[in-house]
Amino acid sequence: MKNEAPRAVPGENSSSFLQRLRSFYNRHRDGVIGYSLLAPMFVFFAVFSLFPVLFVIYLAFTEWNGVLGLPKWVALDNFHRFFTTGDYLVTLLHAGLYGLLILVGCMSIGFFIALLLNQKVKGVGLYRTLWYLPVLVSFAVVAQIANAVLDPVTGLARKVMERFDMEPIIFQQSVFWMTFWLILISIWKGIGGTVIIYLAGLQGIDTTLYEAAKVDGASRFKIMLYVTLPSLRPITMYIAIMGIIASFQIFEPVQLLTRGGPQGHTNIILHRIYQDAFQSFNMGMASASSVMVLLFTFTLTMIQYRISQRNQT
Repeated sequence: MKNEAPRAVPGENSSSFLQRLRSFYNRHRDGVIGYSLLAPMFVFFAVFSLFPVLFVIYLAFTEWNGVLGLPKWVALDNFHRFFTTGDYLVTLLHAGLYGLLILVGCMSIGFFIALLLNQKVKGVGLYRTLWYLPVLVSFAVVAQIANAVLDPVTGLARKVMERFDMEPIIFQQSVFWMTFWLILISIWKGIGGTVIIYLAGLQGIDTTLYEAAKVDGASRFKIMLYVTLPSLRPITMYIAIMGIIASFQIFEPVQLLTRGGPQGHTNIILHRIYQDAFQSFNMGMASASSVMVLLFTFTLTMIQYRISQRNQT
């Protein structure tokens, strides 16, 4: 039978109740202190994480403009619109495609940069810092620089093309070029974190494995193929899982660089959610899309996790 905190009984002497309370505290002192320390964190989690998630799930089944009146229950209408209106599935596909290209770029380039930075050369600490600096720079600043360079009238890119007698390109009207710059800038902005993680993994590999491979006469390529890559498999899977989650959270590059253009070809699901919520004031549809993104991301993450676990066994 579980111990319960003492309760005051009507007519009970206050001193007797305080004695029982003190006795309960002495018996469960560690637990009381522990839960007291954790209580602020539980409250913070409930107010800023749990409640918003539950409220979004509720709004997904309603129609509400977020300002006037109360949410109107519409059952599965928002989810039906999500799957029958091609717009939402296309933006979801865009997010997955862009996220995949950015993830592949960050992982492949970041791995080879980490290999170079793992060498014992003079000034390697400075090089590591320089590669990580873009992560610390706000995307708003990066977007302002990119917009200044790509400006169709006064941009640096236009001036360079005119200098070499090239036909100026209006990047903002080209689906290919805006997609290219979107992916390139995102890779440049996020590659520093991948480099640091891979670098930590490389420094954690047992050096005796390399020594044994060299004794067997293995080339550098074979050492990387049969020693380095297998040793980094858990880290690679971690980066891939986190990359999948991040791919459906891309918002700033699209909002600050392309705004979904040209003609909606660079629009992604998170930007569409923003448009529904804060431009069309359709909180129900925005919440339904958010729930679908959550389920889709969770499903992909679990599939990849299962595959990684199977490969390790």
